[in-house]
Amino acid sequence: MGKVGILTEKPSAARNFAAALGGMSGTFDGTEYVIVNARGHLLELKDPAAMVPASLSEQYKSWDLQHLPWNADDFRWEREVRRKVSGGKLVTDLDAKSLLDALKETLSTCETVCNAADLDPTGEGSLLGWEIVEYLGLEGKKLERMEFLDETPASLRKAFTNRRSVTSIESEGDYRKADFRSKWDMLSMQFTRAATKVSGSNTVVRNGRLKSAMVVIVGDGLDAHKGYVKKAFYENRFRDENKVTYTDPDIDRFESKSAVPGGLESSPVVHDGTTRKKTGPPKLMDLAGLSSLLSKKGFEAKKVLDTYQRMYEAQVVSYPRTEDKFISIEQFNELLPLVDKIAGVVGVNPAALTRRGPRKSHIKSGGAHGANRPGPNVPPNLAAVENKFGELGKEIYELLAKNYLTMLAPDYEYDQHRGHVEKYPSFVGSLNVPAVLGWKGVFVVEDDEEEPDEAASGATALGTVATPFVHEGFPTRPPHPTMGWLMKQLEKRSVGTGATRTSTYAEVTNNATGKALMREQRGKITLSAVGELNHRILPGTHIGDLTITEKVFEQMAQVEAGTSAAPDFLALVAGLVRHDLEKMKANASRLPAELKERMAKAGVIRELVEIITLPPALHFTHDGIVVSTAKRGFGGHRFTDAEVAALVAGEVIEITATSTKTGKPYTCKGKLEAGVMEKTGKKYPFVGFKPQFEERAPRTDLVSGVWKGKKVSFKGRGWGANEHWSGKDFTEQELVKLLAGESIEFEAKGKTGNPYRAKGALAARTYQGQKTFGFTLKFEDRKAPTGARKRKVGK
Repeated sequence: MGKVGILTEKPSAARNFAAALGGMSGTFDGTEYVIVNARGHLLELKDPAAMVPASLSEQYKSWDLQHLPWNADDFRWEREVRRKVSGGKLVTDLDAKSLLDALKETLSTCETVCNAADLDPTGEGSLLGWEIVEYLGLEGKKLERMEFLDETPASLRKAFTNRRSVTSIESEGDYRKADFRSKWDMLSMQFTRAATKVSGSNTVVRNGRLKSAMVVIVGDGLDAHKGYVKKAFYENRFRDENKVTYTDPDIDRFESKSAVPGGLESSPVVHDGTTRKKTGPPKLMDLAGLSSLLSKKGFEAKKVLDTYQRMYEAQVVSYPRTEDKFISIEQFNELLPLVDKIAGVVGVNPAALTRRGPRKSHIKSGGAHGANRPGPNVPPNLAAVENKFGELGKEIYELLAKNYLTMLAPDYEYDQHRGHVEKYPSFVGSLNVPAVLGWKGVFVVEDDEEEPDEAASGATALGTVATPFVHEGFPTRPPHPTMGWLMKQLEKRSVGTGATRTSTYAEVTNNATGKALMREQRGKITLSAVGELNHRILPGTHIGDLTITEKVFEQMAQVEAGTSAAPDFLALVAGLVRHDLEKMKANASRLPAELKERMAKAGVIRELVEIITLPPALHFTHDGIVVSTAKRGFGGHRFTDAEVAALVAGEVIEITATSTKTGKPYTCKGKLEAGVMEKTGKKYPFVGFKPQFEERAPRTDLVSGVWKGKKVSFKGRGWGANEHWSGKDFTEQELVKLLAGESIEFEAKGKTGNPYRAKGALAARTYQGQKTFGFTLKFEDRKAPTGARKRKVGK
């Protein structure tokens, strides 16, 4: 067999393969190999406008709503080297291009190319590897796929030995699945364009399957929390001397305390029995749960992802992008010999971990990477973790390790004491008393939504006598959205994997470019102004419906199985966009005036401008783009119905507008004219009101010359001319002296009309914030006013 080229997803994976097989190149089990690596996705789908016929390119560049929805059949679906932002522009990532060139040089020498990218539930790793093979034109090689659960040496050696042959890239179901998803998500750019244009936003209103779901859930949650009305209810209850409460689940509730029926009296408590109950440890964590706990400590989701990835590459923790909530027996057995060592690192007494066998609730077959857990490289202590990965790394390891160790501790056991009120047997109560701490002695996750199950008084038994009282209660207030709460809502609806939820959350809360949809402060979430605007225009849309991801995942499964073709499902997106565009328009038209005003003041949206529909004679076509509307206003003036009628008839009208520079009103004439505006290198055709100004006669009172080496001009009228005094007209000789930088003297009159001798020269100065120059008096030569205070100099 010829040489096998092993294509890994990233440098750390290549290093782990090298450690398992004996080097970056060589021979293992009789097969020659060479290991190369990508650095994540090196390729991406081209811009929509670059994947359609040239005649449609401008149409697909345009954000004009008249060009939506797109036709999926127009696309050639081509990939290019990934791009990055440089100098405010998207440019080719030269590092990615250089790496692709190096990959081609090495893999071209191999008889077989083996895709050894990660095994992801969404097929992302498969897509990452195969798109490189396809782009480099290596499909003609023998193709293989290598699949592994983790990057331990044993797993990688086993994966190398069990490489499977691939007949064609397109025959790989997980590749087809991921390729379909990437194309669907590219088409979802239409929802972003629609939301941005319809809302009048000054920034891009990002929409996507998971982003929109998060906005809807958080927005609705905030509305419920803020809209909560604290309205009391009253009902009869009993309480014994041990603070145990007895309630009747079917009792009536009343709006006032005085309306609650009386007549109840104290009664003995009847003990109905005690039952020993058990609860097992919590399920293993995913990245969403881990990140939710860390958000309460002020750690951002993006930093959690970045730090966890570095820890995974060092095999201190397990694979990050898993959707598994359990581990396999092989993964359990791998860590079993390390349990005492892991416990020592996080301060857990190994003697408390008495259940060393597998739990059926946590260990199952059929998974891939297994739930998030500690890795095979156990650090010596938490200080070493913090030294290498920072405080966040230490927190990650401690939470992850303790959560994992809970399944090795006994069940939590408690005795439940049950009883009822003798005279009123429908009133029942119970008390849970801890018996065996079990896994709760190792690690307990505090849940803001759960009520404590033990009596706060520390009682160990029911009381003997129950006394009636009128209980004042309130409906439970919906919680303020937090990251943990949001992740639970998404999990209940099966929206995304833990890792995907966390990475998307990191994206929508990242405000580095001022485009965050949400803001987070120690776990609590609020919508940004852009997020709130998006929330108000999403009701009734498909992209804002939480079932959209479920539908797309169903389609992905069918594409993977080969029972349906991707183009058929991609063609359906146009209908979704068409429906959502109309819904967004309707929602935008109903935005409350208070919200629009607040958004406009915050600079989030532009003032919504009324539109004039132009007759065909005034339509303007430029480069295939047809302009059929114009703004109903100019310079703060809204055209009246009569003025609109005159304008669409091509007539000239006269209006009073307001200057944007000075804020002062002015009168001008004008009519509708077509033009092309150029902005950031792009041309935008328009039809709008063009004012016509009368030509002004050239000024005759300006004097020009050279002053301090610069050509200048200033008013020859001179200085001091206003309504209070006559001023001064400079003579020709005085102007020559002033331009030469000399001083002049002359008789002048003040505001009161009293004469005085003035002396001055041209000088630079600032007037109303603008740098200028003019004639300036030299006051030091003037006689001090009578009565002026004299200053002493020295002693």
